[in-house]
Amino acid sequence: MIRAFLFLVAITLPMMLIGCVSMVLPLVPTENDGSPARPAIDTSGLVPDEWEAGRAALRRRFEAEVYGDWPGVAPASVSDQRLVEAGAYDGLGRIEEWDLDLGTVQARLVVILPEAAAAPAPVIVMQTFCGTRTALGGRDDLSAPLNPAARECSEVNGWQGHLMTGVFGRHIAEPPIETILARGYALAFLHPGEIVPDNPDDAPAALDALMPGRESGAIIAWAWGYSRAIDALESDPRLDAARMAVWGHSRNAKSALVAAAFDTRIDLVLAHQAGTGGTTLTRSFAGESVAQITGTYPYWFNERYASYGNNEDGIPLDQHELIALMAPRPLLIGGAWRDAWSDPQGSFRAALGANPVYALYGSEGLRQPSLGAFDPEADIAVFMRRGLHGVQPSDWHAFLEFLDAHFHHSQ
Repeated sequence: MIRAFLFLVAITLPMMLIGCVSMVLPLVPTENDGSPARPAIDTSGLVPDEWEAGRAALRRRFEAEVYGDWPGVAPASVSDQRLVEAGAYDGLGRIEEWDLDLGTVQARLVVILPEAAAAPAPVIVMQTFCGTRTALGGRDDLSAPLNPAARECSEVNGWQGHLMTGVFGRHIAEPPIETILARGYALAFLHPGEIVPDNPDDAPAALDALMPGRESGAIIAWAWGYSRAIDALESDPRLDAARMAVWGHSRNAKSALVAAAFDTRIDLVLAHQAGTGGTTLTRSFAGESVAQITGTYPYWFNERYASYGNNEDGIPLDQHELIALMAPRPLLIGGAWRDAWSDPQGSFRAALGANPVYALYGSEGLRQPSLGAFDPEADIAVFMRRGLHGVQPSDWHAFLEFLDAHFHHSQ
């Protein structure tokens, strides 16, 4: 009887936890037979300066049609820095906690520097679903979120943690920090819930406080958080301001891509399983629909985007144009063969649709012939692995391979 109960819990609890992704997923097709991205980006006769002159207008269109207003450009300042531990991770890293003043919002940034770095280190800026303390293994010497509504997951070594990693992968909450440090990369963690809590009860008030009198959504507010973290990080001489990468998974991957579209200081994006409102085409008509995502998470986007639910043909732009705003900077799109909800084929076609803008800069953009032909040297690459929505060791192997190739870095 007990075994039957535990089996039932093991089956039903993941379905309750998963929230943003269906548990019953078909296999992603290997052949891409969907329609090309539209409207096609016409760069004929253009030079890079002419394309860049129109970028601000395109960003404003994404604000109006999808994400709501970007919160602003006031830079963050570091009000305090504290050493948490030197020689952490068997001597590989130095953990610091920074207090950030973002104007109307206060937040904390946890920075882990490679102890052995002989030169300014490249940085991976991360926002995670479970919060910073969980990302570092549930450490009790790190401060709690300043915003009490910011969600944190349970202790990763508890039964809830084991269940979570069993469903979503070993690295869903905690990246392989030792491996990353050994490769010479610094890490910076910002809890997105400090800016806008990821729940429908607390998000509207946080958005109103961040941008009084303006309509916006959590995705672009979290993207703004990446940008404010860059403010703080690029001022530290121990870090390489010319090699700043942002990483995100699922909802945080959407924010990472938006951040790079709005902030050219971001040098590389690792957007893993970003799906609808991220890397995949709105008009792909596969995976999660606009009606489904805005119905479940109405505070992520603006009301205009929700109006395209069951009317995707009516939206006047699409996500290949958001990817184009990144050009010529490197972008890795991660996916999984059983994560049809995130629509990897729609992301592949979106990347192809951005290729004309990458070509303006002499880049081939996405050059792999199919989803499964990962090409880490390309400026746009798509990586696929077996399995479902989540973060696995093989994902981080691909992330680091892509970073090494484009930051010309290996330690």
